[in-house]
Amino acid sequence: MTTIVLRTQSRLLARHSLNFNRRTAAGSLRWRSSAKKGGFEALRKKLPPLMDKKLYGLPDKPARTRFAPSPTGYLHLGSLRTALFNWLVARATGGQFIIRVEDTDRTRIVDDAVERLLADLKWAELNWDEGPDVGGPYGSYQQSDRLHHYKNHIAQLLDSGKAYRCFCTAHELERHKQQSLQGFGTSHYPGICRSIPPDQAARRAAAGETHVVRFRSEGRPSFVDKVYGNYQKNEDEDDFILIKSDGYPTYHFANVVDDHLMEITHVIRGAEWLISTPKHIALYDAFKWQAPTFAHAGLLCAQNGEKLSKRNHDIDISSYRDKGILPSALNNWLALLGWSMNEADLAKNGEIFYTVSELAEKFSLKFTKGNIKTNPDKLSVFQRRHLTHRLREEPPNEALLSQAIIPPTTALLAKISSLASTQATVTSPTNPRHSFTTTDFSTLTPLLSDPATAPSHILLINRTLAADSPVDPSDLPYEHPSLFLRPSSEAYTRSLAKLPFLLAPTTTPVEALLKDLRESIESVPEAEWTADRLQAAIKTFADRHASFDEAKGKKVPLNQETYTLLRLVLTGDAERGAKPAKLQLALLGREETLLRFELCGA
Repeated sequence: MTTIVLRTQSRLLARHSLNFNRRTAAGSLRWRSSAKKGGFEALRKKLPPLMDKKLYGLPDKPARTRFAPSPTGYLHLGSLRTALFNWLVARATGGQFIIRVEDTDRTRIVDDAVERLLADLKWAELNWDEGPDVGGPYGSYQQSDRLHHYKNHIAQLLDSGKAYRCFCTAHELERHKQQSLQGFGTSHYPGICRSIPPDQAARRAAAGETHVVRFRSEGRPSFVDKVYGNYQKNEDEDDFILIKSDGYPTYHFANVVDDHLMEITHVIRGAEWLISTPKHIALYDAFKWQAPTFAHAGLLCAQNGEKLSKRNHDIDISSYRDKGILPSALNNWLALLGWSMNEADLAKNGEIFYTVSELAEKFSLKFTKGNIKTNPDKLSVFQRRHLTHRLREEPPNEALLSQAIIPPTTALLAKISSLASTQATVTSPTNPRHSFTTTDFSTLTPLLSDPATAPSHILLINRTLAADSPVDPSDLPYEHPSLFLRPSSEAYTRSLAKLPFLLAPTTTPVEALLKDLRESIESVPEAEWTADRLQAAIKTFADRHASFDEAKGKKVPLNQETYTLLRLVLTGDAERGAKPAKLQLALLGREETLLRFELCGA
């Protein structure tokens, strides 16, 4: 059980209003009157900016923050959010962001974990000032290379009596634990070796007797957390282990020593570490060191409240990259999972931040208490907004766009092509309204079937359509299959049979209209094959077939019928929704467009 004593905002508000009244004479009556008239809520509304700054504001001095992953696995959502929050505090204050690898658990290390962790952080656009790969004035930044620091500092604690050697075996500890629990006690270490004289313990250790070093805990340390306020456990702290029997430090000991030696000023981490922080405070007190500022952010969980797992979206970060998620979109989504943005900024700017630098400008330590439910659908919204923004940029970041769009689109098109002989209905996983059958579409367009031209053409399709409206690359082949796949002859035959009814009351034969439309489009040479030039050719055709409208008393172009014909030619279905014809023509190219006219019999 843990007792959390919170300094409530109401108490702070009341205290501030009292001081305010004491300092101001003329305004005090008006202040009290407004408080009485509107009650506490009226008073509260006058103070949020001041209170937000006091409770959640960033320091006035540059902060030194760190992200200290353990190489026992890869970077996941929760750990990336922790890194992001620490990065934002450092950048917002003009401070430094440090990477430190905590590899003291030698039994669980994954060989390529450090390399992958650093690569994923770089992809996430979280650069660091000091770390295992770039060095720095406080190195090494890998705990396995810092054993001499822990040896020196454990000697200090042993000499001062703040720590002692423990020779209890695992069997003895388990027996004491079970006996204690049967008597409704705690699982804490019973202090068997506390009374061993230090010189005797030193001789036993020098003789090679297996042992650990424990902290001599006293009482119930407390601290003030930026999120949870005053925090103190309701039971005495255990004599926790500082140095394991293999000579390596525990997380708690190495963490505190390194944070002090590296002059870390702010520690932002998940709320699961809240219960361990009194141990760290006890160590800071034992060394007579100034503890950093702590802020514990709520944990991420699935929509059903369960802990994140591979089954419910807590997959390693590389999988998001492989799916084409932009790092800026992922950061935007993660930052708002547990951080409460200032209401004025939210109303003014909304939730969209296109860069981490934009996030840093608005960041604070106003974190949410309790678990935060992740919403993958919200990530999809951020992805569309960010990707459309990137696609519209001039000049485009082709490396970033290629990584985000080309691999998943190529894989998707290969999957669709593999279904060509199955006569299947292919439906978008993100929008069930977007679908087609492999009977109607099965053959990739030449520009996409050629590996030499496919990547650049995929980017061109996305950039062209993004200029018209927001796009979702993962949905485009389902929504507009004719831009990626050629309509089948069966699709044209079926649609041509319905065309006379769609063109009524036009009297000109369908075959004649299609032939004339082809000639109008074919008149545009390859060198001039642009959307604007093609639109001019379309207009010329529509004007040439203008008819007299008695209601308007003038000739009107054949506009509606012209675009019905173009939908047939370009998509194989005169009734299928499509992007503007001039864009489709420009993207398909002259050769593919004329081939589709041939499939229509024109």
